[in-house]
Amino acid sequence: NMKKKIFIGIIVALIIIVTGICGFLYLKNKNSIIQSNLIKEADSIVNENIINSDAINKSEEQKQIEECEAFSIEKISSDNNVLGKIKIPVINVEAPIKEGVTQDVLKESVGHFCDSSYWNGNVALASHNRGTYAHYFEKINKLQINDEIIYQTKLGTRVYIVTEINQISENDLSVLEKSNKNILTLITCVKDKKNLRLCVQASEKV
Repeated sequence: NMKKKIFIGIIVALIIIVTGICGFLYLKNKNSIIQSNLIKEADSIVNENIINSDAINKSEEQKQIEECEAFSIEKISSDNNVLGKIKIPVINVEAPIKEGVTQDVLKESVGHFCDSSYWNGNVALASHNRGTYAHYFEKINKLQINDEIIYQTKLGTRVYIVTEINQISENDLSVLEKSNKNILTLITCVKDKKNLRLCVQASEKV
C-alpha cells in the first residue's frame, strides 16, 4: 500500500510538472505570436510617416497641433492602440509601443504613459523586465551613458542618447514631467526592490 501511494504520488507530481511546462510553453508561444504581430502593425504605422513634424519652417504651435491630431483618441483607437516602436540596438531590443501602462498593455508591449508627450518633449515609456509575458526592458540595466535608443512613430524617427541612469522611488513622478527638450524616459522595476524603479533617460541626438 505504501509503495502504491508513493507511486501514485510520483505520477501526480509528474503530471503537475508536465502540465506546468506545457502551459508555460503554450503561453510563451502565444505571446511570441502576439508580439510579432504587434511589431508588424507598428512597422505599418511607422511607415505611414504622414507628417514631417520637424520641418524647420513650422512654428512650435503648428508642431503641437500636428502631434495632437496624429495621436488623438480616435486615431490611436483606429491604430489598435499601437503608437509605434522602440529599438535599443546595444541590447537587441525591438518592441511595439501601445498607449497606456495597464497590465493588459504591458503583457504585450512597451507602454506609453498617457500624460507624457508622444513626440515633442518628454516621451515616457514602461515595460516589465521579467516574467512569462512581454519583458522588453529586461536588460536596460545594462545600458550605459551615450548608448543609442531609437524611437519611431508616424511622425518620423528620432535617435536619443542615454544621459542618465538612476534608481528612483516608485512614487517619484518627477521623471514624467513635461520638458522643453526632446527626451525619452524608460521605466521598469528593480529586481527584489519593489519600492524602487529603474529610470533611464536619454536626450535627442543632435
